[in-house]
Amino acid sequence: MDSKFRPIPMSELKDEADSVENLANEGRPGRQPPRQERKKSLPSSSKALRRLSVILHSTLVVLHLVLIAIWATNLEHRLVFPFDTARNKLISLFITTISTTFGTIYAAVLVFVTQTLSMRRDMQADQTLTATHDHTAAWAGLGAAVSHIWYQKAVPASLVGVLSAFFYLGNILVFHITTPALFSLETFTSTRGVPVQTQSIPALNFSAINPDVLDAHASTDEYTNFVDRYTQGALVFLPSVLGTGTNLGLYGSTLYDVVDVNKGVGNVTVNATGVSTTCGYLPGVEISPTDAWFADYTVNGTNYELDITNTQPGMISAAGTDALLFQYMVFHTTVPVVDSSNNRGPFLESPLQNGTFQFIACMQTPVNQVATVDAESRQFLAVAPDIRKTDSTWGPYTGPNNLLKLENVFDTFPILYTNAPVSDTRLSQNHPPSSVAELYLNQKLNLTSTTPGNLTLHDVENALSDLAASIFWTLSHIPPIRGNVAGCGSSACIDENNDPFTVLRGNATVTNIITQARLDLSIIAVSAGLAASIALMIIAYSTSILTRAGVEETELPIDGLGVLQAIWLYRNHPELETLMDQAEYPSTQNLREAGMVRVRLVDGSISR
Repeated sequence: MDSKFRPIPMSELKDEADSVENLANEGRPGRQPPRQERKKSLPSSSKALRRLSVILHSTLVVLHLVLIAIWATNLEHRLVFPFDTARNKLISLFITTISTTFGTIYAAVLVFVTQTLSMRRDMQADQTLTATHDHTAAWAGLGAAVSHIWYQKAVPASLVGVLSAFFYLGNILVFHITTPALFSLETFTSTRGVPVQTQSIPALNFSAINPDVLDAHASTDEYTNFVDRYTQGALVFLPSVLGTGTNLGLYGSTLYDVVDVNKGVGNVTVNATGVSTTCGYLPGVEISPTDAWFADYTVNGTNYELDITNTQPGMISAAGTDALLFQYMVFHTTVPVVDSSNNRGPFLESPLQNGTFQFIACMQTPVNQVATVDAESRQFLAVAPDIRKTDSTWGPYTGPNNLLKLENVFDTFPILYTNAPVSDTRLSQNHPPSSVAELYLNQKLNLTSTTPGNLTLHDVENALSDLAASIFWTLSHIPPIRGNVAGCGSSACIDENNDPFTVLRGNATVTNIITQARLDLSIIAVSAGLAASIALMIIAYSTSILTRAGVEETELPIDGLGVLQAIWLYRNHPELETLMDQAEYPSTQNLREAGMVRVRLVDGSISR
C-alpha cells in the first residue's frame, strides 16, 4: 500500500475530541459536558516511570549480589532455631509466605512499569500498525507472547519487540520461581560444651572421725581402731577390684574423675591423680633376735619389732605394725631386689634361719594428671603424664621421716594395707593366712611361684602404686559391710551413720550433639535470580527506558491501548478507513496483513 498515514498533532487531537464530545452532547437536552482537566500522576509521567524502572531493576540486581555475599560468608546460618517439628513447619511457612509475597508484589510492579513504558514507546513509534498490535498484545502474558512469536512466521511485523516481551515475562517467571526458593530451614547437628559433674578422688571425711584420732601423737592402737572398724568391712571386695580392669575411675595407679551419665559424644578431659611410689633402703639398720618369732630392728636409734614369721623364703611383707607410726611404710623381703643396673640393695642375715632379707622403705605421693575418657561409655582412654616406672636406682630412703598424721587419703595407705581383710590363702606352710593386700602384692610380683626370681625395684614400686590406688578406689566406691563397722568401745570409733571416706565432686565439660534448625540460602536460586535480574534490567533498558538524546519527551493523552483507548484512537484517526484495507474475513492473519501500514498513533519522537 502506497499511502502514508499522517500523525495527528496532539493539539488537533484535543480540538477534535472536544468537538466530537460537544456534538454528542448537543443531542442530549439538559446534559452539560463534564468539566475535565488533565491530571498528572505517576503512571502518566514517563520520566518518573523511567526513573522508577531504573531504581527497581538496579535494586533487584544489587539485592541478589548482597545475597551472594551473605551466602559466601554463611551469615544466614547465624539465625538458628531450636529443633521442633511443629514450630519449624510454622517458621518455614512464614519464610515462604514472606518471600513469595515480596516477589509477587515486586514482579507485578516491574511488569506494570515496563509494560506501560513499552506501550507508550509503541504509540510514539513510526512502525506498522501490526507491529504495535503484536508488541502490545505480547505483554498480556507468556502464552500471548508465544502465540505472537508464531504469528511472525506468516506476517513478520515485530519479531524483536515480541521476543523482548517474551524474554522479559520469562525472566519474571524465573524470578517468581526463585524467590520462594531463596530461603529454607535446614536441620543440622552442632556440638555444644555442657558442664557435668564428676566423681573425683576419695577424701577423708573428718566429720566421721573422733577428733582424738587426728592427734599426730595418738597411739598405734587408736589408729588401728580407726582403720580396723571400717577397712575390715570395706576391703573385702578388694580382690574383685584387683582382678578386673574395667572399674570406672581406676586405671592402674591412676584415679581419674568419673563423669556422670550424660548424652555427650567424643572424648572428655577430666582431672586425675596418680599414686607414685618411691622406695629406698633404710640406712643404719641393726637386727637382733628376741625369741623364736620376733626380732628388733633399729632405725635412726629407734627400736621396732619385727615379726619373724613373715620372713619366709620368696615373700615380701610389711615389717610389723610399729612402722605404721611413720609416713612411709617398711617392707622386708627374702627375694633379692635389684635396680635397673642390676645392683642389689643392702641386705641382712636372718638371725633365726638361713638366708638373707632386705628392708625397703616406700612412700606414696599423689601426682596431678589429666585423663581422657570416652563421654558415652565413660571408660578410660589415656592419661598424662605417664608415671609408670620403667627403671629405678637403689638409694637410701630420703623421704619424710615424720610421725604419721592424717591430712589426706594418701597418708592412710600404711594402716589400710596392714588392716586389710584376711584371705583364705597361705603364702607358705608356716605362714598364717595372708591379707588380701599382701596376697595381691605377692601375686603381682610373681612370688607365689615355686621358683621366684629376682625382683626389680621399679616393679615393686609399680605394684605398690597399683595396690594403693585400688585400695583408695574401693574405699570410696564400694560400701562396706556394716556388720564390721557397727559398735565401738574406743575414742577412735567411727560414726556408723557417716563414712570416714567420701568421694569429692568435680566438674568437666562434655560435648553434646544437638539438633537445630537454621536459615539456609540456596545458591542455585540466588544465581538463577541474579541472572534473571540482569536480563530484566537489560531488556527494560533497551526496550522502554533508553531515549534518544536531545529529543523532548511528550506526555501522552492516553494511558494504555485497551479497548476504550483503541476506540478513542480510531475515532480520532478517520484516515485509517482509507489507509487500511478492509478484511472480508477478520481472521487474525487477515487483520495482521491489513495492518501492515506504517503509522504513528501519537505525534512525538522516540528512539528506535
